[in-house]
Amino acid sequence: MTSELVIITPEISPERGGVADHTAALLREWHLARPVTVFTPESCRAVESLMNVKPLGSGYRDILDQLPTVNGTVFVQYSAYGFDRLGYPRDLIRALVDWRRRGSGRLVVMFHEIWAIWRITNKNFAVQYFHRRALRRLLNVCDAVFTTTASQADHLNQVCPAASVQVLPVGSNIRRIEGAKISRQRGCAALFGLLPTRVRALKEMQRSLAALAERGSIAKIVTLGQGTDARAEADERDLLQHLNLQEGFVQHGAQSEKSCSEILSSATFGIFGQNELSCTKSGSFMAYAAHELRVIAEFAGSSKPPPVCWLVSPAELLGGIDHDELHRRAQCLCIWQKENFSWTVIARQIGHALRIET
Repeated sequence: MTSELVIITPEISPERGGVADHTAALLREWHLARPVTVFTPESCRAVESLMNVKPLGSGYRDILDQLPTVNGTVFVQYSAYGFDRLGYPRDLIRALVDWRRRGSGRLVVMFHEIWAIWRITNKNFAVQYFHRRALRRLLNVCDAVFTTTASQADHLNQVCPAASVQVLPVGSNIRRIEGAKISRQRGCAALFGLLPTRVRALKEMQRSLAALAERGSIAKIVTLGQGTDARAEADERDLLQHLNLQEGFVQHGAQSEKSCSEILSSATFGIFGQNELSCTKSGSFMAYAAHELRVIAEFAGSSKPPPVCWLVSPAELLGGIDHDELHRRAQCLCIWQKENFSWTVIARQIGHALRIET
């Protein structure tokens, strides 16, 4: 008998966020012939119009009643704050643990975000203490566990040493157009991602980007990605204006996947303003890698392990790094992404854990 597959995710609307994109990419790769139902707490018209997408129950009993009763498989796209504003989805964890202990089926969890680290004096410290304790029980009953970064895997293994946590970075949320002619604009840098992430990157890298603009290493910046907040768009525009770029800037906003790929293929650099630990869980970073961009990051270092060794720091650009070396790093980064973290590879690994033939 074909078992039912249930996916539980905090978001599912197309291009809503990284977890939604991750889920959509997996479903695209799997070409499922078996029954699949997606449960999500997300509430919007885009979700309500999708087939097989249902609202996630609001309490322990409601969630438990939604899980398969016989021979089912549950795949959880776990993001603590995505399921609960305090970062501790207690009822969800309890329902999953009780369901699995009944021997009802197979449970696989991908941990995108786990918990915040708070000082003992912070009011959230106790909440996260109980959260970690609950996750220990969840990890003990999982059939397979994945996460997107080595640091998160270390945290989860400390909570439950018996758990065999597999590190599986995300894929590119923008597929490169195969065979498309690439004509890169010299000095053009792309800043891709959700609007709040872009604004944060411009703030944190303002001094470095201004120096690169003054030197002429970066002559133009194009921003693209989701974001409809008028105030944030104005903040982004002000930050870009303060850079005094020789060829100005363009705010593209949300674009189709094809248009995003074309824009990324026309740029020379990709600006990454998140921290080093975020590389392997950032769809934007993987999109830069897939499109063979020279990725600019403050934390870049040639002596660091992949993929950080293939990024370029603002200081290196200001110091006049060799063009061939920049090209080599971009090529290495692209090959690393394609061979290890294409969606085909990711879907195959998670699909194997779920016993899906891909």
